[in-house]
Amino acid sequence: MHEAIPAGGALVPTLLIAANRRAGNADGAPAIEVLGRIVVRAAAELVIATDARAPVQLRAGDELEITSEPRRVTYLAPHGGVAAPVVLGGRGALVCAALGPFVRAGDRIELGADRDPRPRDPPELAEGAIRVIPGPDRDAFADDALVALASAPYRISPASDRVGTRLSGPTLARRADFVERSRPMVRGAIEVPADGQPIVLGPEHPTTGGYPLIGVVACEDLDRLCATRLGGAVRFAIPPR
Repeated sequence: MHEAIPAGGALVPTLLIAANRRAGNADGAPAIEVLGRIVVRAAAELVIATDARAPVQLRAGDELEITSEPRRVTYLAPHGGVAAPVVLGGRGALVCAALGPFVRAGDRIELGADRDPRPRDPPELAEGAIRVIPGPDRDAFADDALVALASAPYRISPASDRVGTRLSGPTLARRADFVERSRPMVRGAIEVPADGQPIVLGPEHPTTGGYPLIGVVACEDLDRLCATRLGGAVRFAIPPR
């Protein structure tokens, strides 16, 4: 962050861990983050799994199609993980900074050695409303803004990406006299631009920003929000103090 580069990493770490455990890998082994659809062809025998699919054995020449539906993202984990280089302490691709390994059509993917044979249950995403911790810019909004945030579902906009999850729903009215100031940002922060439609910052969020923050998504609920498919709906809740 001090280099003006966000931390990056998996959009939904819980699903990455689930895929790796199904594949017999270490929890943090590099895998392929899939938004949409991908088809892989085995160049040799290998075992491959996803967060939602049990391991399958592929022979040389076999093809496997993976889609992220019904979620926004899924993780494709070959046994041993992906042989990804370490860049700035991590092995993930950082799209916004053009750093790390990107998978393009026709690429050959080398396998790693991040195996962990211990039997471990894959974690699951919880259900329920997305909890929000209020603040720090309560004075930037109308008095009923937090009530509005929790009053009705928000849709996940197709314009969402790894920088931020854009939401469409009740407008969060801002005070006209609020002065925006640049300051450090964190993953899960809920920015509100002038149109009143919130943005939840993701793993490639700007290191600084000036939009007022109505709150921050609780860490335990952030993966559930980011896993919701584009066009899907989420509800927010403000825990009692």
